[in-house]
Amino acid sequence: MEERLHPDDSGERTIRIVDIARMAGVSTATVDRVIHHRGKVSEQNLARINAVLRQVDYRPNLIARSLASGRRRTLCVVTPAFEEGDYWADVETGIARAEAQARRYGIDIRRCRFDQYDCPSFERAAEVLHDETFDGVVIAPFFREPMLALARGLDAREIPYVFVDSDLPECNRLAYFGTPSFDAGRVAARLLCDRIDPSADIVIGRIVHRPGEGSVQCRLREEGFRAYLDETGYRGTLLSASLRLDDPAGNERELDALFAAHPSVAGAVTFNSTCHLLAGYLSAHGRRDVRLVGYDAIRRNGRMLAEGAVTALVAQRPEVQGYRSVMALCDWLVEGRPTARINPIPLDILFKENYPYYNNNL
Repeated sequence: MEERLHPDDSGERTIRIVDIARMAGVSTATVDRVIHHRGKVSEQNLARINAVLRQVDYRPNLIARSLASGRRRTLCVVTPAFEEGDYWADVETGIARAEAQARRYGIDIRRCRFDQYDCPSFERAAEVLHDETFDGVVIAPFFREPMLALARGLDAREIPYVFVDSDLPECNRLAYFGTPSFDAGRVAARLLCDRIDPSADIVIGRIVHRPGEGSVQCRLREEGFRAYLDETGYRGTLLSASLRLDDPAGNERELDALFAAHPSVAGAVTFNSTCHLLAGYLSAHGRRDVRLVGYDAIRRNGRMLAEGAVTALVAQRPEVQGYRSVMALCDWLVEGRPTARINPIPLDILFKENYPYYNNNL
């Protein structure tokens, strides 16, 4: 007769020890010994129980275990500050979704924000982690040297940490959730080069804000972009445009001068979510001859894509990144269950035809 397992309030199946015992043809005490790693079990019974556990994808009741321990834990999430409609607002949506589940496990989440264009701002956020005690940390490791110093301190205190959005493989992080940045740069290069002549000039738009090194992710994307051009015989010139988020008039002057000096520009790229700045200029000046590739399906970029000012966007499911990074730490702290060290998120390629149907959830 088929085994019927009833859903709990969340809609998920409730698998009890008695169910597993009945399916495996053993006693509940034998199942208890296997699940909690105590006492001896015959090889035959162990094999039968493990087969059932795999069949039903059994996981212990983490909520009950957390409540029984009586301990509350705190995670710190260190990510860039954002406004509504920004890329990091989507990451926060995933974090908030995970937070609702984490509370059930006795885990609280505290946010710590920094300016993604300002290295000292990241260093100030790192000081919070040095001065206070947390059970785990989710970090967007924007700036290499400060992050390496912070990682050494977390390692010394045996505080587990997870990277989100960008990675530093030399750090002893528990896990990384995000796209492979170097390959994401190669994808952008291919999207662009398939649409322009190999001898045409390309503009790289860079955001300048306050003094400080560029983000880890943007540098890796540019490395991947340049590597693809080198491998495919690109013969044009890569030009740089320094743009500011808060100075549209200055951006106008910068781009006017660049396009006047280099009339052969046929392509453009940005390595973060700000391609709408370049797209707005191209649209206002009727430059439909310049192909622009950018990153992230935020609304401002999506509008430019729909209007044709952006040729393609490379998207990376930010909500999924935020959710999975928090839940990985919850699983580790409550159950001691590790996740894979590297958890690559798909690179989604969006054109105006498929953008309206894009959903960044897995």
